[in-house]
Amino acid sequence: MTDYQYWSPQQIVKSGKYPFSMGQIRHLLLYRHRNGLQDAVRKVGKRLVLRMDLFDQWIECQTSKSSSFRGKNAIS
Repeated sequence: MTDYQYWSPQQIVKSGKYPFSMGQIRHLLLYRHRNGLQDAVRKVGKRLVLRMDLFDQWIECQTSKSSSFRGKNAIS
């Protein structure tokens, strides 16, 4: 059995490892089904926690998409 690390939104903000405010984390969690974060989120009762290995992967995918994506009508 693999031991995963789960953090609450408060732990993410307090850690200083991620540049997110509490409002930004809430926004990401609210729209997790639209932004693809739902795979990293677990609901325990009424609380939401994030699986940190998947959260890190999600962040890396966001940065690579935004920097490498060039649409058809992109201005050079």
